Amino acid sequence: MLRAALLRVRSGVVLGRSVRVERGVRVEVERGARLEVGDGCVLGADSRLVVRGGVLRLGRNVRVGDGCRLVVHAGATLGDGCVLGPQAAVIDAAPAFEDVEAPIRQQPLVTAPVAIGAGVILEPGAVVLAGAVVPDGAVLTARSVTSTRAG
Repeated sequence: MLRAALLRVRSGVVLGRSVRVERGVRVEVERGARLEVGDGCVLGADSRLVVRGGVLRLGRNVRVGDGCRLVVHAGATLGDGCVLGPQAAVIDAAPAFEDVEAPIRQQPLVTAPVAIGAGVILEPGAVVLAGAVVPDGAVLTARSVTSTRAG
């Protein structure tokens, strides 16, 4: 597939075999960061994978649904067979609230790696935030948000 072949030539991107990249997928990997996509993964239409730092690692047969957002500054791992429903998000950073007088865009980011176990299902619109640990086989219901140990 042409889209997967184009991703292969990007610095910091490692693709396994039989990876399917659907239309409109955008990938940004900054210098020193890394994206690793396991064998048999599917990146759904209009999804965004942004790796500002650390490693975003997708295990084998991970399905990233249409319109998902994965934004990584410290690192995130999605275990084998994870399924992210449409519009789900994994974000490992959030603004600090150190100075109540400063606008949020001027606040520093607080980052913490995210770990999502094998066979986890994020239903549509579910969000996993910085520092979260989701155990193998867990199901995060639609529109739920977790920033701690789920399950």
